[in-house]
Amino acid sequence: MSNQSIIDDNGTLAVVISIKRDDDAPFFPSNPMSGLITSAFLDEETADVCFEVSTEVDSDDGDEAALSPVTFHAHSLVLKTCAPMLASLFGSDGEEIAKSSINDVKPAIFRHMLHYVYGGSVEEGELNNHAKKDIINAADKYSIVNLKLKAEAAYMKSIKITMDNAMDNLLYADALNLALLKEVVVDFLAENHDEAIGSLSFDDVPGNVVKDLMVAFGRKMKGETNEGSNDGLNTMRVSELRMKLAEIGLDVDGSREAMIEALKANDNQSVDAGELNANAADDSL
Repeated sequence: MSNQSIIDDNGTLAVVISIKRDDDAPFFPSNPMSGLITSAFLDEETADVCFEVSTEVDSDDGDEAALSPVTFHAHSLVLKTCAPMLASLFGSDGEEIAKSSINDVKPAIFRHMLHYVYGGSVEEGELNNHAKKDIINAADKYSIVNLKLKAEAAYMKSIKITMDNAMDNLLYADALNLALLKEVVVDFLAENHDEAIGSLSFDDVPGNVVKDLMVAFGRKMKGETNEGSNDGLNTMRVSELRMKLAEIGLDVDGSREAMIEALKANDNQSVDAGELNANAADDSL
């Protein structure tokens, strides 16, 4: 590797770095497993299960009518590994291709969800806000947690919280355990508390949401807390709580209260295990 510094006529310093490839270095392709799984998406020849997905729409006479189902072929092994709740929809009826009907998710949304299960990605630019919420709802229903959290983040990036939509988003976030969206809304309400008190009704707000509001007010008044103690967990940011849970292999989906309790329980188990090991060491002396 070599580098060279160049100053142009405007006095701007540009650093050019060149890396020489070792021609003698052996070439080998990367592990193909991820690509192979993704390439099996909707492969009818190798599939052993299929979903028949349809939704109901309002007809001209006002009645609801079901659209013709759209078929999605899949593989039970992939589903059992990556989407157990989808896999559980199939019984052991002995059919050559097991079938399951789904009528509570739009076919286009189900396709995005199944593609994600097979290692694909969902491009934010392809989805409007309604589609993002549809993906959140479907991923929540079928416990595809990573997709749910990704769609939550995409939805948050595409909207602006205002007094007109704050309460709807707050109650929606609470209903589906969208802790990050809820945090954004309660931060907005804390920053604009005078206007919120004067223009919003909190009569139907659940008690746990009120607690989140109190956390946001406390964070605003005292500033961000230090890390490292259970007391610090109580006002820790949602993203940090999720990272801590992921690092120790715990579920990252849930309300901030559930995440805090999971971390505290893990800390207590670690302390108990440490004490047991210490006592065992003393007994062996």
